[in-house]
Amino acid sequence: MNNISKLLLVVGCQRSGTTLLASMLGGHSEINMLIESTSTDILKLAGKKYSGNKLICWRQIRMHQRPSKFGHLMNRIFNLDLTIKSSKFHNNKRYPTSKLSIQDYIDRKSKIITIVRDESEVLNSMLSRTQMNLRQAKNEYDKTITMINKIKQYDDSFHMTFSDLIHDTENTLNKVCEFLEIDFEKRMLQGVKYNIFYPNNRIIKEKSKQ
Repeated sequence: MNNISKLLLVVGCQRSGTTLLASMLGGHSEINMLIESTSTDILKLAGKKYSGNKLICWRQIRMHQRPSKFGHLMNRIFNLDLTIKSSKFHNNKRYPTSKLSIQDYIDRKSKIITIVRDESEVLNSMLSRTQMNLRQAKNEYDKTITMINKIKQYDDSFHMTFSDLIHDTENTLNKVCEFLEIDFEKRMLQGVKYNIFYPNNRIIKEKSKQ
């Protein structure tokens, strides 16, 4: 019996709701969901209809470019990260970290879901939660939108907004499930509690305007 899963990729700019969406998708009985795995571990998962991963556009994954030892070194140099073991947040991400590019996922006939959030909300969140300045945050957001517009040309992609996810959650997840050709499961709505970075008892609708 062939139990190899179809690949699923969730992407968006940082602070755009990618982790919340991934946590909700991970609540589905037919989806194995990784969170920001930059290795090729997703290719080893099996047993469910989908093996999923969520990554941050531009910061972790690019359309065609893959990481290299040179790129890793340059990321550290550009961010003055000269310690033996890097643990510093890199404001300038010159090179990606994901071993699989967007094109690699497309070549494997993956399903791709993109999520976007209002620019001002993203920038304000990035400035309050990271050490990035406005120019750096705006540059990353703009490059992400450019990537997402390219992904939209891929037939097997689905595009949504953070606002829809938190203000019309069940209906939005139903549409995602239709795209994935699986039945909606109510337990997906509990994903907010299992968000590994920002667990909460409820969706905070005040985080985004309608």
